[in-house]
Amino acid sequence: AIDLYEKCLAIQLGTLSLSHPDVAWTYGNMASVLKAQSEYVRATGLYEKCLAIQLETLGPGHPSVATTYGNMASVLTAQGEYDRAMEIYDQCMAIRLDTLGPGH
Repeated sequence: AIDLYEKCLAIQLGTLSLSHPDVAWTYGNMASVLKAQSEYVRATGLYEKCLAIQLETLGPGHPSVATTYGNMASVLTAQGEYDRAMEIYDQCMAIRLDTLGPGH
């Protein structure tokens, strides 16, 4: 799957801006595959790229940003970094509460 995402990313980077939301989406999907393969360092790096683009293009309160925070926290949880994961899960939850409300 990573090979296909890398091909997709190459096409996107050749046709879209580096900060296009579709590029962020591909980084996030690649990171999810790497997390599933226990390649946590690589996954974290790609989630960070994804997040940077999302923060720039969507803003810090966007639900997609919350999703990326949650994904990043899950990598930290898998690595046993529970305190840091909780900090990031809190960011995720704050965005979700703000955008979706407590009853969602």
